[in-house]
Amino acid sequence: MAQERKIRAIFFDFGGVVGLLDRRVLASIESRNGLGEGELMSAALALPEWKAAEVGRGTEEAFLEALTRKLDDLGVTLPFNIREAWFMALRRVDADVVRLVERIGGSYDVGLLSNATLRLDDELRDHLKIDGLFKVIVNSSRVGMAKPDVRIYQLAAERMGVEPAACVHVDDDVGNVEAARRAGFQSVHHEGDCAKLEQDLRSLGMDW
Repeated sequence: MAQERKIRAIFFDFGGVVGLLDRRVLASIESRNGLGEGELMSAALALPEWKAAEVGRGTEEAFLEALTRKLDDLGVTLPFNIREAWFMALRRVDADVVRLVERIGGSYDVGLLSNATLRLDDELRDHLKIDGLFKVIVNSSRVGMAKPDVRIYQLAAERMGVEPAACVHVDDDVGNVEAARRAGFQSVHHEGDCAKLEQDLRSLGMDW
């Protein structure tokens, strides 16, 4: 009898993994405004208004207002309207990663595990039309907890019907990668290179 495969499920983050995050644009903005690498995103995600929105206790609008104030405080000028950019961010995907998800889905249960606002689910279904790629979608704002809380990973595994040890999580945030491992998952840090992501997943023993 063939040995049972250890990994049975894989969860992808949305923003920065499935959702396209143009790191070159962010780096250019940071450079022009005298900010360090990653400082712009870190400042946005550290806002109390984001912390509230991502667990369903606040609104996108309150977050965007707070973000606008924060950017003003930092003296940051943007080459685009922040509200328009935020709303469009959920409508751009990395086509290479989506194709990888499709291929993996033939051999593994695939889920989405993302810190997001309530709008994510609608965008996946109505605009991007990729909700069907995922057996399970765990949106932080709908479950009232967010990465790096280990409970959200455990909930994701439970909803998929597998043990955490049988799961892999892919995230662009190092803290979330480390939290997944604390929850019992294997985990991969994605930095925008889909070929490297595939290589890293195969190095865990995944095959499709």
